[in-house]
Amino acid sequence: MNEHLPQPENAPRKTPARLAAVDSAAQLLGDDSPSVVAAAREFVLSAGAAGREALQRASESGDVATRMRARAMLRGFEVEQWLQRFASLDLADAGWRSSEPLLAGAVFASHMVRTFAPDANELRQKLWREAEVLRARFDGRSLNLCARMLSEHLNESLGYRGGEASKLDLEHVLLDRVVDNRIGVPVTLSMIYLLVARWAGLTVSGVGMPTHFLVRLHGVRPVLVDPYYGGRTVTKADCIRHLKSLGYDQVLEHMRDLSDREVLAHYLRALQQAAGHRGRHDAKRSLGEALSQLGANG
Repeated sequence: MNEHLPQPENAPRKTPARLAAVDSAAQLLGDDSPSVVAAAREFVLSAGAAGREALQRASESGDVATRMRARAMLRGFEVEQWLQRFASLDLADAGWRSSEPLLAGAVFASHMVRTFAPDANELRQKLWREAEVLRARFDGRSLNLCARMLSEHLNESLGYRGGEASKLDLEHVLLDRVVDNRIGVPVTLSMIYLLVARWAGLTVSGVGMPTHFLVRLHGVRPVLVDPYYGGRTVTKADCIRHLKSLGYDQVLEHMRDLSDREVLAHYLRALQQAAGHRGRHDAKRSLGEALSQLGANG
């Protein structure tokens, strides 16, 4: 370890001398020498809770380099906590009527990308209000009519749409940003339709085609809805023709209902692509870990 730094003890204790040493190490995060910065990071990380407290103080430092590096380390701790929460998601029993695990997973993923993302309760309140409006309207209606009312409300009344949405723009992929701005990529818009429709009393699943994403409303005669294109109703035959025109032979595999675990995986991959485009390699790595957790828990 660099001579600038005191050596960490085997069992860190919050003695005044140690706290002062950890604070001194945190201030060295702004040093011009990469080796000093690396040693400072190691020492602060080895200090556990005392290290985090020192980073909090260093994050308000007047030195720009110290402040930025301390905040980056604190952000790393935050992301690790969100990854742990994501790993604890119970998706085993999530069916096509359940919404909470899907919403929680999307929110946890958003926090891996954004420091100040809203929590699940805030998003739930915004979408639940719309579901309550639709629940009253759906009562006694046919599935086809429910599909039409769902699309009219979300697309025409609230303005949820695709159109100019770019799959490389995080603003168009992050669930909370799309809820606020109403412009999103297919998978994110489909998640909004899924959540609202389920809270309104319908049984709904996602359908992840190779180049698109749809929502299936279940009933005696299921209905396919395309949230990206105004919530229009499409037929299975339409999708099969589209897939064959793109050169896909095993089209039925791409038309199956997805589990919420698979829907989340589609969402994470979309976030990964947008994060990579923005040069957010830290977020891309975290989302990759979350994807691995989905596979491990599958």
